[in-house]
Amino acid sequence: MLCGSTFHAKASKPSPVFQSDVTTSADSTLLIILNKAVNELRARNNKGAESFFKQAESRISESDLKNYELLYRYKVNYGVTLIRLGNFKDAIPLFNSAERICKNHFGESSGKLAPVYINMGNIYFNSKDNLKAQKYYEAALFIIDKNPEASFWRDRIISNLGLVSKSNKDFTKALKYLLESLDIKKKRNVKDLSSSYNNIGNCYDKLGDSKEADRYFEMSVQESIKLNGEGNSDLANFYLNYAIFHASNENGALAKEYLNKSFKIYLDKFGLRHPDTAHCLKNLGGLYFKDQDYVKALEYYQKALISSTYDFESEECDQNPSIQQVDGQLTTFDIIDDKASALYKLYGTTNQIKYLKLSLETFDLCVDIIDQIHIAYQDEESKLALSANENETFSSAIEVAAKLFEITGNPIYKEKAFRYSERAKASSLRNYLNDVDAKTFGGIPIDLQNLEHQLKQDIADYRDKIYQERKQLRPVQDSISSWRHTLFGLNTDYEQMVKRFEKEHPDYYALKYDNASISVEELQAQLKDDEVLIEYALSDSTLYSFAISSDLFEMKKIPLRKGELEKSITDIRTSLKTNDFSGNSMQYYQDYISAAHKLYQFMIKPYEELIENKHLIIIPEGKLAYVPFGVLLKEKGDPESLNYRNLDYLVRHNPISYQNSATIAYKRPEKGFSVPSSKRLLAFAPSYDNVSDSILVTRQVHDNKLYPLPAAKIEVENISKIFNGETYLDELASETNFKAKAVSFDILHLAMHTILDDDNPMYSKLVFTQTGDSLNDGLLNAHEIYNMNLKARMVVLSACNSGDGKFLKGEGVMSLARGFFYSGCPSLIMTLWTVEDVSGASLMSSFYKYLSQSFPKDVALQQAKLEYLDTADALKSHPYFWSGYVAIGDTESLFRFSMIHKILMFLGLTLLFGGIYFIWQRSTSKKTGEQTLDIMNLE
Repeated sequence: MLCGSTFHAKASKPSPVFQSDVTTSADSTLLIILNKAVNELRARNNKGAESFFKQAESRISESDLKNYELLYRYKVNYGVTLIRLGNFKDAIPLFNSAERICKNHFGESSGKLAPVYINMGNIYFNSKDNLKAQKYYEAALFIIDKNPEASFWRDRIISNLGLVSKSNKDFTKALKYLLESLDIKKKRNVKDLSSSYNNIGNCYDKLGDSKEADRYFEMSVQESIKLNGEGNSDLANFYLNYAIFHASNENGALAKEYLNKSFKIYLDKFGLRHPDTAHCLKNLGGLYFKDQDYVKALEYYQKALISSTYDFESEECDQNPSIQQVDGQLTTFDIIDDKASALYKLYGTTNQIKYLKLSLETFDLCVDIIDQIHIAYQDEESKLALSANENETFSSAIEVAAKLFEITGNPIYKEKAFRYSERAKASSLRNYLNDVDAKTFGGIPIDLQNLEHQLKQDIADYRDKIYQERKQLRPVQDSISSWRHTLFGLNTDYEQMVKRFEKEHPDYYALKYDNASISVEELQAQLKDDEVLIEYALSDSTLYSFAISSDLFEMKKIPLRKGELEKSITDIRTSLKTNDFSGNSMQYYQDYISAAHKLYQFMIKPYEELIENKHLIIIPEGKLAYVPFGVLLKEKGDPESLNYRNLDYLVRHNPISYQNSATIAYKRPEKGFSVPSSKRLLAFAPSYDNVSDSILVTRQVHDNKLYPLPAAKIEVENISKIFNGETYLDELASETNFKAKAVSFDILHLAMHTILDDDNPMYSKLVFTQTGDSLNDGLLNAHEIYNMNLKARMVVLSACNSGDGKFLKGEGVMSLARGFFYSGCPSLIMTLWTVEDVSGASLMSSFYKYLSQSFPKDVALQQAKLEYLDTADALKSHPYFWSGYVAIGDTESLFRFSMIHKILMFLGLTLLFGGIYFIWQRSTSKKTGEQTLDIMNLE
């Protein structure tokens, strides 16, 4: 809990707080009500205080009541009451009003602003918006520096800034603030320092100083007991933190001792059905899990489930709450996830398959809860927590399903593992789309836009109301029941809204709401006989892969040593991205061939026979999205002979393309992608002479600079000659021109830089010429692409800086592809790093040459790369120069002849060859006749 989270306005007498004076008057009944409210607030009877403040609200009008001191205190104390009740939404307007009163009547820098800003900071801290919280705390600090009489608040502000830093995981900075705050409190003779000690202990623990952490945790416990007795609720929290510290330091006995003490206090104070009690029980389960006592762990996890839900009762580990009983609570999700893992471990010690099946059932529930949580808006901390947890959940679910397939041979489990992999990829996308409103995507009626926004907000609000009320010392059950009934109605309305999206806006529904993954049978029906799709799923210790053709479905499991695959990916990326070929070239070569061959062994070797002479479709996982599979080596090559040209690259054997997921690629509404636009090619090549520094702060590139691409202009001009296209160069290559022209062309070729953002992939962007346009800033974000209605059948992003951002999860790469797919374009050719300018232009010219000869896109790109390799010198045959281009999405030929063209060509060829034959016949007959006459004459 934040210190300084409440403010009680000071009065000239200890009580009552609200008084009238000789210069202003106030309704005596109003004063009585307000004093009762503050007395309830001081007694921490927050519901009672709220009731009195509501009575006062009906009597107060700012236009009538001129006692601004009274009005200010009313606003602040009512706001504090609502903060305690977790009603941040209604508290904010009260503090905003108090701020206006201060500035208008007490001065722009009045000391009375300090508690207003502190409490606003607390609201945003508790809402997990640390940036806003920090700004308000710093504003409060500014106020007290100008008002010495307000220095009373300094230690609280400093302490809260420490807690913000702690929440941001900047523990060094947090410790600095917290120690400074502690020093101020000691000088002011503040009695209760237990919370300060506890927070400082936590920071020392995170910084690895166990000795100091232990000392401060112990002081927090002793201080709390000395001042507030053995049974106070703060002590329960201190015991819990001390227990977690001992558990992390492998002292299980002490951890259990303190957890049991914490549990006893929570049970006595709050009862069994309380979030804090549930959290304590979950941690007890975790201790027994760590001790490999999985039966005992399950016992505590089951009690924690009862504690965290409203009406689930079963203590049997083969029973789970329904999805409705979970109510979208992240705490309950964590408990169920831990339970599923414990069941899997219990199978390992007993070999009883029933526990394995129970584990899978429980993971099924986890996956449904993930979808349920995504329904509502979430704060950033919750998003991060869920994102981290759900990745582990899907990995564990795949592992359990694969184990069941291994044991039983039942193909239903193999398919289940594949579907989990697909759900994981869809869930990853929805994490980033969840807070993107319908208006971003275009074509959604305003009433449906507003309905979606309001329902998601209301569902989030009522979930939080229920959670906050359950945390109260004396929760009002009638309120909880009423809110749960309201929440049920909101969820029903939400389901109806989703059905409306499915019926009226199937593209938007498929992108954002359709949780169903494609079945293997559906996928096989759409794959051609010469195609093989391989999808990958990664966990910390295992690589799972699924290979699917039109008539086969195989799953492979490859155990991994810790960091083994990650190192190979990093090594190959380091080798491929380097543009410095001076020095250590042999070492780079050896590192590359070792990593490329090892990745081949992991990724491709198990399916060598299956993929022979086939088009290969790759669905990568995480960082694999940044590896072009064409550079993997079937044979390692001679480590002593530096020769990139003759290596046995996978691209020599298979044309390769990529997809985001099988579901997105093959289970989406048909959009008529095959209909070409009336105009063939639109090409852009911007200049980057006037790119501002503000753009570059979002990326990590050499010298924070977007370099000019001189060969890009030559590239687009050459390509335009092949297809008679339109080109826009330099200042004409603007975002505004692109948006105006793009909808009319069949091929979009963009020779420009691309900034990828793996943390916020919807803000990955294309960088056009910076023209100072007031409407368009020259940065086309991925989320803007979703709102375009393109007719293009292919987009090419050439010579871009795509891979120079943070190397994380591959989300930035795929977000751009998804954006173009949603906007109507089924195919994207792009680069995974900054491709060398001249070689890129040469390779693209070859690519378009093969496209014009009716080659499929993946084959055209394969042939362009092989042609480049055949002609490149020893230096330029390095994969850095040619392997960065990848084909994502549809690979059909762009220039396949229609049936009428084929008929006309057949007729034309028939007439042509018929005419040639006729002329040849006449010529032959004439020569034969002349010879016959000559003979006759001779005779």
